[in-house]
Formats: sequence, structure tokens, C-alpha cells
Amino acid sequence: MTRPLLRLRLTALPLPAHRPYKVRWSSTFTPRSISALLSHTAQQSSPASETVTLHGFVRSVRKQKRVAFAAVGDGSSSQTVQVVLAPQQASGLSTGAAVAITGQWVPSPGQEQSHELQANSVRVLGPNDAATNPLQKKYHTNEFLRTLPHLRSRLPFNSLLLRLRSQVCAGLTNYFSKHDFIQVHPPIITSSDCEGAGEVFTVAPAAASGAAHSSKGQPQEAEDHFFQSPKYLTVSAQLHLEALAQSVGKVWTLSPTFRAERSDTTRHLSEFYMLEAELAFVDDMNDVMDVVEGMLRHTAQELRESAVGKELLDGRGRDTEEDTPGGHNLLAQRWQSLINGPWPRITYAEAIQHLKDAVTQGEAQFGFAPAFEDGLQTEHERFLAEKVGQNGPVFVTDYPRNIKPFYMSPSAESGPGQQPAPTVACFDLLVPEVCELAGGSMREHRLPELLQSMEEHGLRRSVPADGEPETEDGPLQCYESLPSNFSLTANMMAGAFAGIAEHSVMYPIDLLKTRMQVVNPSPTAVYTGVSNAMVTITRVEGFRTLWRGLSSVVLGAGPAHAVYFASYEAVKHALGGNEGGHEEHHPLAAAASGAAATITSDALMNPFDAVIKQRMQLQGSVYKSVPHCAREVFRTEGISAFYVSYPTTLCMTVPFTALQFMAYESISKVINPTGRYDPTTHCTAGGLAGGFAAGLTTPLDVIKTLLQTRGNATEAELRNVSGLWEAAKLIHRREGYKGFFRGLKPRIITTMPSTAICWSAYEMAKAFFIARGEGR
Repeated sequence: MTRPLLRLRLTALPLPAHRPYKVRWSSTFTPRSISALLSHTAQQSSPASETVTLHGFVRSVRKQKRVAFAAVGDGSSSQTVQVVLAPQQASGLSTGAAVAITGQWVPSPGQEQSHELQANSVRVLGPNDAATNPLQKKYHTNEFLRTLPHLRSRLPFNSLLLRLRSQVCAGLTNYFSKHDFIQVHPPIITSSDCEGAGEVFTVAPAAASGAAHSSKGQPQEAEDHFFQSPKYLTVSAQLHLEALAQSVGKVWTLSPTFRAERSDTTRHLSEFYMLEAELAFVDDMNDVMDVVEGMLRHTAQELRESAVGKELLDGRGRDTEEDTPGGHNLLAQRWQSLINGPWPRITYAEAIQHLKDAVTQGEAQFGFAPAFEDGLQTEHERFLAEKVGQNGPVFVTDYPRNIKPFYMSPSAESGPGQQPAPTVACFDLLVPEVCELAGGSMREHRLPELLQSMEEHGLRRSVPADGEPETEDGPLQCYESLPSNFSLTANMMAGAFAGIAEHSVMYPIDLLKTRMQVVNPSPTAVYTGVSNAMVTITRVEGFRTLWRGLSSVVLGAGPAHAVYFASYEAVKHALGGNEGGHEEHHPLAAAASGAAATITSDALMNPFDAVIKQRMQLQGSVYKSVPHCAREVFRTEGISAFYVSYPTTLCMTVPFTALQFMAYESISKVINPTGRYDPTTHCTAGGLAGGFAAGLTTPLDVIKTLLQTRGNATEAELRNVSGLWEAAKLIHRREGYKGFFRGLKPRIITTMPSTAICWSAYEMAKAFFIARGEGR
């Protein structure tokens, strides 16, 4: 199905009866508008009386005993036509009513108007109740008029603004057409934030707008976007125009622009039309300023000679006293200054010097002291337009580089010693009262310099090495690798969050595992299964026993997992685990990075997790708190007790972590080949990888538990066991091979949710920091 590229929709107010479609001659003059009627009358030296039909809205009605007067306007002019009616003709008229009036257009005996319409027939096309009409003959605030969008343009001043806007747009179109500019219409919905400030409106369907961000603040997945990726209302057409200018040379547009700036001032609009133009093959910025100067001079010239311009000047003259600010003379002088100039052009450094000289000589006092590195404030711009521009326009060029966007090219005179700081080839046009009216710049077209400028402004996330493939999103890298701007601190914070979440949630199951792995436990600590162990401990020792020693894990898990994941990311990157696209698989790099991670993290975690935690988890533990346990172990067994099981721990955790990371890498690639952040993938892959690694390394965990809890054993043989091999032989001699799989079920039950929680928490935290970094 094809759709039209251009759709025209024309509407008109219906007349009560259809006229026959035939050509006929009539003596009645039907002007296009009241403005046309007044212009037609003014062009005739002694216009004769003629029959006229007018359509419009009643502005006011004055009813007297023998005659009535109505002021009728149609928005084409601020002036109204006085209609003289018989009392019975005015009976159905009220303010705001739409009418069609036919009568004699004759000279008026009154002094307020040259002619008046003596009505012969009056037709009310649309009645209106004057009593309830919201627009009354009094002053209305802008805030009130915004609540009446369908009526506010009927006010004379607002209709004048519409005609003024139309006149200026026509003049701009005429100017650019004469100078071979091509008018283009760039898209309103775009994927770029051209200004780089992030103050954009996001576009989403109504049903999905509330789901653009999840409840946890995570960004919406690409599959959920209406356009497959985030789209915004445009803040500038600059990027589109730069590309189009490379095709046709000179382009311009007057298009809607949207800014999501939370500033309720007259200088900030959420929606407005912005005129933008781009010129290709220009080497001198003066050529660009010539375009701006010529455009405004042409617009002011046409406006001054137009009926709308004269009407605006007359209206300002009536509304204000002559020679007062905002009056007729001042507005005329502003237009004249645009037409005649002198349009001075000064550099930014010269502007700062003008301001400083004014302060020194006592000509002006500013709230912000002028300084080269601080930019121009509104009060500075107003002074320059009044003094340097002689109450007219003035160009200020060559602003400091650090206060302008990255894409501007260096100034031609920006050499060493010529300016206090490097400057760029740009300009702002300042005019009285309004201050900055227009701006422009030369664009940096050299790729190395442009990339360097982006880096200096912090806009490039990563720079590919020589020979490294690069896509539209930058260097090829999987989500699992952290971008170059992801700091070590943020990485460690993500790891610490994951470690605390993992150990805290699954701590009761871990306590059951420790109890069931103890060799030769007391008769009251023999359990037949996980459920039996939980019920027995809760009934005999109390529910709080299941959480005894948790503080030890929290104290150790945060720093340990911070080091854990930081080491993992660093080693994985060093071994090439982040190279290639999303589909690349590096299981050996994942296994090696996991082994390196556990070696470093266990050095911090072993005293807390392997000694203090498990001793507090044993039945009948005499330790009341983590400091109490640490002091007693240190006093009775020395510092070596905290690390006696460290080699054994590494013998268990290194294979476990290598298997887990290798499995996680493989499973993630299978179920999430795109490599994007997906909580379901990380949770599923983490749980399966943890269960797989836990099952294979349970024998090592049983040996580790024996070595870590031997200090609490009552048998001398158990208390004196030393070394991994001796512990393994003791377990085999007493219980056979099945002794190596004590606590297999609770270990898997503990590990699967633990690793699922750990990976989910880590990836969620990592996604948060990445999203925050991209937002900046």
C-alpha cells in the first residue's frame, strides 16, 4: 500500500446555504478581507459609494434607540469596520458572533474612520453568548490566554503577530531563494542530541511511554523501542543540514525545535521554530556573517515597507507615548539600524577589553566582572550592542575554545601570544534588548583534529587501536567488557554490591551446608537432609541461629568481591577476552580471569568467610560476635589460624571459579548472542554455571570445611589433621568416597541462587554505571 508524500488539508467555515455553481455578474464587491477593502479604499482618490459584502466577527456592539453600531473584524487587519445597523438588524448580534453583512460602503461622518458600512442585510453565521464569552473588553494576561488556544488569536495584537510572522517567513524565503539556498525539511524525530546537553524529549508510543524506563531505573531494552532504538524530538537540524550541504552546497530550514529545559523564563521555550543554514566550501567566516547581515537587512527592509510593518508601527505609536522605550520611534530606529548598519565586527578579546575599559572609566557597572575565561553575560551583551553597535547589531567573533562546542575550527589568528587562550572561528550577533540573536561558526573538517577535540571535550568513549575494527558504535566490544570510561571505583562498587547481595540472601543455606559437612558431629547435630537441618536448628537453637556470623560475611564480602570483579575484568581484558564481536567466545580467558580473581579476593575473604563465619555457624558455638571470635582465634591459635586453610581454599575455589566463569561465558553466549544487558540471561547463566561448578568441586569443599573447623573438634585426630592430602585420607578412611559428597545437595542449592544473585547484581550495577556514564 502506498501513502501520499504530501497531504493538503484545506478547511473553510460553511455557509448556511449552497450557492449554485454558475458564473454570474454582480454589482456587489466582495473583498478578500477587511484589509483588502481598506487598501482598496485608500488607493481611490474619491471612492464612490458601492455595495460591499463582508465576513468577520463582531468585536463590539453599541445599541441605541434608533441606530446601532457594530465593530467587525476578520483578523486581516488590526482595524475594524464600523457597521451602521437598524435596531432590528442588531437584535441578534453579540460580541464574538460570526456574521456576513452586505451594505453600502460610504464615507463616514465620524472622525474615527474614513468609511463605514451601512448594512442592508445581516446574516448570523455563528451566534455567540456574550455573557459567557471568555474574551471580554479588558486586559487579559498571557497565562489566561494560554487556556484559550482556540480564541486567543482573535485578539488584535495576537492576530497581528501571526501576520508579522507570516510576513517575515515570506521575506526569509525570498532572500534565501535569491541567493541560491535550497530549502530543506529535516526530520523532527531523530536519534541525536545535537546540542549534547541531554535536554531532549523522548519519543515513545502512548502505551509504552510509561515503560520507557523500568521500575529499577534500568534503560528500556532495544526490542521494546518503537524504532528499535531511543528517538527524540530534535533540538537542532545542524547535523542533517551539514550532510545536505555536502550535496547541494547551500541549505536552510525553518523547522520546529524542542528543548526539555526546566526553566520557566521568557528566554527558554520548550517548543519554537529555529532558522538554520549551512554553507559548503567557505574558507572565510566573514562570508557567513555577510549572509546573516544580508538576511536581516533584507527582512527589515521588506518589513518596513509592508502593510504589516506599518500597522505594527502605528499600533506601537497608539499604545505608547511617543519617544518612550518601546514606542513608535524606537521600533522604527531599530529597523533602520538593521538596514543602514554600521554592523561592526569585533573579536571576543576586544569585547572584553571594551567592557573592562567601561568599568575603569566609570561608564558602566556590571554584576559579573568581565573576564576572558568566563564568557559574556547578558548585561555585557546589552552594553556592547548599545555602545559598540550604536544601538544596533554588532558581531562578536573568535570566542575561547573552552566555552564553545567541539566541532568549531580554530581561529585563523589563534596563534601563540595573540590571544590569552586558544579561540575558535565563531560569532554571535548581538542586538539591543534581545542580546544574542544569531550565531554561527566554521566547522572543523579535518578528522584527526576533530577526534582530538572530541576527546578533549570528553565525548569519545574509546579510541580503537591501530588495526582494530570499528563499527558505527565505536570499537567492536561485547557488553561484558567495560568501556574505557568505566572507572575502577565504579567497578569495585559493582563487585561489592554483588558480593554482599549474594552472601546475605543465601546465608542460612550456607550455614546448613557447613553443619552437614562437619566430620564426626555431636549427636544433636546429625541431620538427614536440608529440611530436617533447618527445622531442627530453628526448633532447638532458635531462628536467629540461621543468621549467626552474617556480619562477618558482610564485612569481608564487600572488599573481597570488589577486588574479585576488578581483577576479573582486568585479567579478562589483558588476555583478550573482550576482543571481537558479541559472538566471539573466549572460555579459556574467562577461566583464567576467574582463577586470578579468586586468588586475590580469597586473600581478603578467607579470615572472614573460611574461619570466623564457619566457627560461628557450628552447633554450640561460644562466639557471640565477629570481634569476639576473631580475638579468641587470634589469642589461642595465632594469626596463622586465619590463613591455615588459605591454600586449601585456593585448591577448591580456583577450580570452582574457573569452571564457573567458563560455564557462565559459554552459557551466556548461547542464550544471549547479542551481548546486550539482559537480567534473565545473567540470572539463568549465573545459576547454571554455579550449580555446575559446585557439583564438581564438592569434594574439595568437604576437605576445606574439615580443615577450617578442626579447632572446634573434640577428637585429637581431627584436631591434629594438617594438609589437604591428610584430610582427604581421613575422610576416605572413615566414610569412604561418599564422605566426599557430604552436603552436595545444600551446596548446589546454596551455590545456584548465590551465583545467580551475584551475577545479576553485578551486571545490574555495571549497567547502571555504564548508563550513567553514557548520560554524562
